[in-house]
Amino acid sequence: MSRTHRLPGAARSSGGRRPRPAAVVRGSMARRAGVLALLPWLAGCHPLLGEHRVPAGVSVVLPERSGGACRVHEGGGALRVEPGDGPPVYVEATRAGRGVVRCENGDIALVVAPIARLTVKGPGVIEGDVELEVEALTARGEPFDLDLVSARSIAWSHPDFLAVKPPRCGHMAALCSGSLGNGTRMRAYPLHERWGEGDVVVRIGGARASLRVVAPRER
Repeated sequence: MSRTHRLPGAARSSGGRRPRPAAVVRGSMARRAGVLALLPWLAGCHPLLGEHRVPAGVSVVLPERSGGACRVHEGGGALRVEPGDGPPVYVEATRAGRGVVRCENGDIALVVAPIARLTVKGPGVIEGDVELEVEALTARGEPFDLDLVSARSIAWSHPDFLAVKPPRCGHMAALCSGSLGNGTRMRAYPLHERWGEGDVVVRIGGARASLRVVAPRER
């Protein structure tokens, strides 16, 4: 009977099959992972890029990661998409409900509800440059994602002794271009040699809120 002799340290193989090189195994695993990643797309299921709570009666700007070429996939009674192939994509949140907008990079879910409480937060006495911020809540006390609301759906009014403007960039204007916000944060300051008492008012959709402010004569 003949026996096969192996050199010391040689690996045993069963059934005469040679072990597969590590590079081949890694390549096979990468191909499997790629196929699994494509399955949702092949089945017609887009990834969910996020779900956001937005007020009824406003225009919404979808996040840039949506890509563009968007259309309403679900909840057409609550949403209406303005036509366009690229960002920014505007969606009209027409009434309460939940809808899904399908874009080239995935789906964006929007939960639309009326604003139950709108508040302008800021100091009552304004002697210098101050910040004003808007907060909106649902009837259940849930905050809205106001950063998605288009600036054209937010309106401010104020007494003539005040200036109310978007945040400024100063000497960094070139670096923060486009990041000044949509009107949910503003800065207010008294105009030179003016004083008085009055209301700063903000409107978002059909909701309205005011803040009583005073600019002292002596400051």
